[in-house]
Amino acid sequence: MEERKRNSFYHTARWTRESRAFRQLHPICRECESEGLIVPTEVTDHIIPLEICEDPWDWNNWDGLCKRHNNIKAAKDKILIQQYRKSNPK
Repeated sequence: MEERKRNSFYHTARWTRESRAFRQLHPICRECESEGLIVPTEVTDHIIPLEICEDPWDWNNWDGLCKRHNNIKAAKDKILIQQYRKSNPK
């Protein structure tokens, strides 16, 4: 998914509504909780990155993260996306 489409996805009314509902059901950052911390979820993240997942609306592919953990995961996702593109050229 090219950058413009990716950014427009995250600015749709549907994403805003569903992401908010997901965060209400998952109010604590899953990564922080596994570390024994209680930190609010601030971001709804795609476990399999948006650019390569089959269904961006599948809640089973979503995770509630704080901004710190989302940034850590985003760095890992960039590598994963690059690897995916190399092995799946258009």
